[in-house]
Amino acid sequence: MSVLKPADPFPSIKLSMVSGDTRVLADNAGRWTLFIVYRGDHCPRCKAYVAHLHELAAAYNAREVDIVLGSMDPEPVAKRTIEQNAWTLPVAFGLSEDECRQLSMYITAHESGSEREGKNYSEPGLYLINPEGLTQVIATSNSPSVRPDLDVVLDGIIGTQDRNLPIRGLVV
Repeated sequence: MSVLKPADPFPSIKLSMVSGDTRVLADNAGRWTLFIVYRGDHCPRCKAYVAHLHELAAAYNAREVDIVLGSMDPEPVAKRTIEQNAWTLPVAFGLSEDECRQLSMYITAHESGSEREGKNYSEPGLYLINPEGLTQVIATSNSPSVRPDLDVVLDGIIGTQDRNLPIRGLVV
């Protein structure tokens, strides 16, 4: 497995959207895209994080940033999550383990006794894709408790756009 790095072209993963269409985020040329991968319907922290993102969506849109959510949840579970939480942002469902690995995500097994025992899910991830289709920011976690502050991410986007800052973290 290769590791996704800053300035890499974002992987050309074909996302199945709850809306019925498909999206390839790498093809969103000319626009910034924020892709948030949440752990799934089972995660209350994810729901609170996405609720806060909904509060900030207009501010992100004002900076011409498209927002897409995604998880490994199957379509019926993703639809239930959207309905129960009144989400309006676009949601992709059914990410595969291979796709999550392309995104350098951490994978965890559902605990025994859960309704999805024996199935895996991804831990949280945040990706900012610039208008050239390159990976501008990568933030993955192996824990539901550690995620980028969405207000700080927005502030960083504003600074990057206004000052035309380069992609960081290229020195290895």
